[in-house]
Amino acid sequence: MQKTQKARVTARRTARKPVIGYVLFEDPNIVVIATTRTKNPKTGPMIQLWILPRDIDPLTAVQTGQDDIVCFDCKHRGDGPNVISTPYVTVKRKRTCYVQVAKAPRGIWRAYQRGRYERLAIDGIQSVFSGLKIRFGAYGEPVLIPLPIVRELSRVSAGRTGYTHQWRVPEYQEYRHFVMASVDTPAEAAEAHTLGWRTFRCRTAEQPLLPGEIICPATPEGNHKSVCAKCRLCDGARENDARANIAIIVHGAAAKSFVSVDALLASAGMP
Repeated sequence: MQKTQKARVTARRTARKPVIGYVLFEDPNIVVIATTRTKNPKTGPMIQLWILPRDIDPLTAVQTGQDDIVCFDCKHRGDGPNVISTPYVTVKRKRTCYVQVAKAPRGIWRAYQRGRYERLAIDGIQSVFSGLKIRFGAYGEPVLIPLPIVRELSRVSAGRTGYTHQWRVPEYQEYRHFVMASVDTPAEAAEAHTLGWRTFRCRTAEQPLLPGEIICPATPEGNHKSVCAKCRLCDGARENDARANIAIIVHGAAAKSFVSVDALLASAGMP
């Protein structure tokens, strides 16, 4: 049966659409999407993995506090349920996450809703991602990516980076072999080290490096000596790992709102 003109036009349009990403995992709450294109000058050419709410616009999720679906209790989410609480004081924080959710995460979520990403099973990962570099968690918590997928991506890739704020949680300790513990204070860094994690620490320009830390070479303070795709130091902890931990001066659109935990407590009159 001969195709109609409309069917032929639709077929041509569909054929012209390039593959821009893959759905690697989804459940009733989240979706994990790998995008193949990036303009991020810090990371360089890396596959970007996004962990997004499945059925809620990421910007709406931030505005309503439902971003805990993908960010858990991260202190950088902002006010509302995210507070620093001690027996003496409770201090609210502004949103200090560097990710501009209204831009890439929202656009990727909308593309997902339109069906723009192909589904890719774990047994297809090697054929697509072999020899490429992977960024676990351009937005969202990498620990939400099932470990079998993380292991397979790490096995076939030419390098990876990733960061988690969930490094204290017992059920996520295996992820220390693939991503860094994201910390904000010397005390958090020391605690993460005792659990076997390497650390990536955000600091203000006035705060010094800790012993065993180096400046991220993909930053202005690191003189842009490298990009993440080339450096790949932020790939978690190996056995008997003696490599340096990484520190970065807080950056991004929310940098002006960043205040360290120590500074907040000090301003509240804490000892």
